[in-house]
Parts: sequence; C-alpha cells; structure tokens
Amino acid sequence: MKFLLYIIIVLSTFKSFGQTAIGTTSPNTSAKLEIASTDKGLLIPRMTSAQRTAIATPANGLLVFQTDGVAGFYVNAGTSASPTWTRVNMDWTRTGNDIAYTLGNVSTTGTLTGGNSSTSSLSGFAANVATISANYSITAADNGKVIQSTSASAITVTIPTGLPTGFNCTFVQMGTGQISFSGTYLNRTGFTKSASQYSVVSLLHLGSNSIIVTGEMSN
Repeated sequence: MKFLLYIIIVLSTFKSFGQTAIGTTSPNTSAKLEIASTDKGLLIPRMTSAQRTAIATPANGLLVFQTDGVAGFYVNAGTSASPTWTRVNMDWTRTGNDIAYTLGNVSTTGTLTGGNSSTSSLSGFAANVATISANYSITAADNGKVIQSTSASAITVTIPTGLPTGFNCTFVQMGTGQISFSGTYLNRTGFTKSASQYSVVSLLHLGSNSIIVTGEMSN
C-alpha cells in the first residue's frame, strides 16, 4: 500500500512539474532532471578509447569518460553519422582573445599557419645561448642555439653526420681564439674558421648531408 502511494505521489509530481528529481522534492524550474546530494556525485559511463569509438551512431552531445590514453570526459561534437569526439578539459586557459597552455608541449601533425602582415608576431620565445671554451662536437640538441666561444685559444667544432634536415645553429667567436670547423660541409670560399673576435658564423643543414657553414670566416 505504501509503495502504491509513493508511485502516485511521484506520478503526480511529474504531471505537475514535467521534471524529474532525485534527492530533492523541489527541482530547479530550469532543469528537466536535478540530482541533489551533498556527499555523492554523478557517475557517467566509463570506457576505453576503443569502446568509445565503437559506439554505434553516437548522438550529438553524447558524453562518456575515457579511462585510457588521454583520460577525461569526451563529448561527440559531430553527428551520429560522422562523430567528432572532443575531450572536455581545462588545460587551455582563455583570457579575452588570448589562449594559454602551461602544462606541457604543444604539437601538431598538420599545417601550422599564421598571419603574414606587419602586425603578425610570434612572441614568448627566447634565444637559447650556450657557451663553450674547448673543442666541441655538435649534437642534434644544439638545433636553434646560439653557441658562443669564450676561448683565448683556437678550438675545433666538429660537425657530425646524421644531423636532422633543417638543423641550424649560430656560432659567435667571443674570445680571441678562432673557431675551426671540422667535418663535411659547403662554404663558398673554402673558408674553415671564424674570421676574428666577435665574428658570427651560421650552420644550416639542407638535407642529403648538404651542410652550409657561412658567415664572417677566413682561413
């Protein structure tokens, strides 16, 4: 009898408000479903990435929690026929027109494009300056670096094979000792050394082991 009375009350509530409530008898008027609790949460379906992508014709707005890979809440922002699963996250912070990301690396497998005008700029990048004072062998980690020599004596910089295509770095002779470059490379005049104190020499790998070393050089 009590159960029947409960059903009648619930049905009359649905009829009166057109809403569903769990944990409260007064659901918010803007909510079709309100779940009220001060010590429990709402647990939505949890699944792996493979299980998520295997969902047949997922509805637009369908939400799940992915447990593997990059874990988190994923929502289908596409259509049932062409799902586009997007992770809901707070890794990116937006302030006005600026977007910031400070938790790790930003990478892309496609084309990264930007503006091409006098007002376009790329900021927040500082030159990586390294200092050497003795013979040195270049490594792939030197890509993009400015390497200054403070040696008062001549030193040799060895250019190895196997550097990645597009590799580039700049050498500056800050000391009185010349920098000699050893290895296989191209130079328009056949020079092999930095010219003198404060001279600048650039190294650029164009692929197929075509490495150009050029700048303020002499023999």
